[in-house]
Amino acid sequence: MSRTVEVFAGAYASGKSETAVNRARQYARLHKQVTLVDLDTVEPAYTLRPIAEKLENEGINVITQPEYFGLGEAGSYITPAQQNCLSVRNDVVIDVGYGAAGLDMLDILSGIDNEKDLRIYLVVNTSKFETANIENLTEYVTFSEGLEKRPWKKFDGFISNTHFGDETTKEDIIRGYNIVKAVSQRLKIPVRAIGVDRKLATEFGLTYDNTDVWIYDRIMPTAFW
Repeated sequence: MSRTVEVFAGAYASGKSETAVNRARQYARLHKQVTLVDLDTVEPAYTLRPIAEKLENEGINVITQPEYFGLGEAGSYITPAQQNCLSVRNDVVIDVGYGAAGLDMLDILSGIDNEKDLRIYLVVNTSKFETANIENLTEYVTFSEGLEKRPWKKFDGFISNTHFGDETTKEDIIRGYNIVKAVSQRLKIPVRAIGVDRKLATEFGLTYDNTDVWIYDRIMPTAFW
């Protein structure tokens, strides 16, 4: 059966987890069966586990560590359900950890080499040093492809998600988008979407500069334990 597997990677505090959650919600609102997979083992104290029940009540199948383990500085572990998450037959959204280890986590997934519609997106928040300008972001793309090179381990698009928390303005989002767009043109990697907080939704509409606008309901602040 045809299905899509979407992976969201990015620097620390880029909003990749928020993007993954809201993307899964988009699928659910379209009455599609979707599985949201937490593969962020870098920050085990900041996971999808605390909000799993809420998301499941919205019709999203959530795969994450089933119990609390360690502290933010401690290591984490991978369960059989996470490793075999691609055995489900519906659409899959995967949240991976930040840094070079992010995409390398995909190597443990059974069947990843055989996915016909695998899409890997880099979530970019230009308020962060690693991706603050054209040169930094260009370098970060190569860094984030990971240490273990695979033919499929490449970015299919950017998610422009520049934000300063509750202080974010429309101008901040557009300024960040322009940086991402410049790198997009340089590297021939399209900008798939622009992340916009719901409170700014009316200032953007459904598209901006012929790019889809994804409206976010911020839920990840409640996921820290």
